[in-house]
Amino acid sequence: MKARTLFVLLSISLAGTPWLPAPATAGPAMRRLQERKACKELASKLEGVSGNPQQAQEVYQQGVLKLIEQFGENPCGDIPAPTASTTPATAPATTTAPANPEQAQACQQFAAKLQAAQGNPAQAQQIYATGSQKLSSLYGPNACPNVPKP
Repeated sequence: MKARTLFVLLSISLAGTPWLPAPATAGPAMRRLQERKACKELASKLEGVSGNPQQAQEVYQQGVLKLIEQFGENPCGDIPAPTASTTPATAPATTTAPANPEQAQACQQFAAKLQAAQGNPAQAQQIYATGSQKLSSLYGPNACPNVPKP
């Protein structure tokens, strides 16, 4: 009789325990929700500094770095990088070095990685594709104009 009572009590106490794992879609759905929330926050911050192009660029860069740190990528690809209106229209963007010291350092590191992979064209192309995408998400299109495509 004691064994049966123990079994009933154990069954009752475990009745509220979830035996099945949460649906597999809960993880990706939650991540997507977090990504959209982070993108809305970034867009809101950018809107708040839209009158100051230099500050908008800094806010964007810091925001994208935070997103990459949090999610491993920039899920806000639909938010364009702000451009500085102080650049003269006559100066070609492809021949100038980045004005931002952080961007210049990132471009130097990018060029060094490409140089290290010079003997392996497939690896160099992969590094270029990945690096270009990451730098474009941080600093806008053509982030490192002095770094030639392999």
